[in-house]
Amino acid sequence: MKNEQALVLELCRYLQPNRKKIEELLEGPIDAALVLGELLYHRMGSVAWHVLKECGLTGRVNREFRNTLHMVYDSNCQKSTGFRRLLTGMADVLEDVNFPYAVLKGARLAYEYPVGLRTSNDLDILVRQQDISSLTERLKAAGYVQGYIRNDHLVPATRSEILNSRLNRGETVPFVRRVDWEQMKFCEVDINFSLDFKAKESSHPVELLLEEREPLEVGEGRTLMTLSRADFLIQLCAHLYKEAVIYQWVEMGRDLSLYKFCDIYLLITKELDAALCGILTDRILSCGVEKECYYALSLTDRLFEVNNPYLPVLLRDIKPADTAYMHEIQDPSGGKRYRYDLDFTDWLFCADRRVRLKETTRGVPGDET
Repeated sequence: MKNEQALVLELCRYLQPNRKKIEELLEGPIDAALVLGELLYHRMGSVAWHVLKECGLTGRVNREFRNTLHMVYDSNCQKSTGFRRLLTGMADVLEDVNFPYAVLKGARLAYEYPVGLRTSNDLDILVRQQDISSLTERLKAAGYVQGYIRNDHLVPATRSEILNSRLNRGETVPFVRRVDWEQMKFCEVDINFSLDFKAKESSHPVELLLEEREPLEVGEGRTLMTLSRADFLIQLCAHLYKEAVIYQWVEMGRDLSLYKFCDIYLLITKELDAALCGILTDRILSCGVEKECYYALSLTDRLFEVNNPYLPVLLRDIKPADTAYMHEIQDPSGGKRYRYDLDFTDWLFCADRRVRLKETTRGVPGDET
């Protein structure tokens, strides 16, 4: 691992910062511009600023490096206000719905991180596939349009794009509304209906997750429904895996990002105890998502060196018999499977992942081999 990569990872471990190691890396030959670029690309600038400040090391880095991270942090603090405004507004949109739903990812994590360290433009909502139309009607009535933000403009999605996303990504094309709030020009809502990339008329894992939900206070006396502690972590793992192993996401350069691993690092560091470990094992096995969760949890441990005695136990109990899939990328629309030979850390920081893939004949996407 290069010094720059090691420093990026150390600046992301905000719950367990190693001040001595960060100092040693800063004393060595470091390309500060490269480190800064990686932090911003992986949406970890605010976290890095927090770590440097908590360790008393802001004065040990280049001024432009320091000022850029500080500006990102300040911007995210302002953006957090807009995102929470989105959540309170969505509580009104979803009030008294007659179907089960759960808000995911940033909606809950915005309250788990210190202010400014985790924010988002988009809100992810999990529903059963048969409830997509009902949720769509509510979003359209609230002014949302199904489409993409391109060149700072909302471009409505084509019918082909809408169908392709549902068939090959397990989620809809985003629903977008222009709001022009401070630090937030658009609100975006993504509807998720599967834990993987396959279209299914009935998704048993989603049904299971939506059975156990809990309210999430989002301010101004409003609440949204979210998943239980165990199920929330399971969905994070499944979503990370789904994007990490799909060829189309690799093409877009959106398959891997450190902030997604940091979300999992946060939860397993703060919440994983003996009771939750047992619940997670049972739920992962009953939902049939051992591959997805082992992938996300083991690689999070690899990147962040998680110091939690229950994580090795959980990994042991859910580890699939065949782990060759850990280095594979799937193309559902093309019916092909690829693999890469790099170490995962090198793969994460690789700038040309797509061209390094090699097609393999080991099964086809959707196989359990």
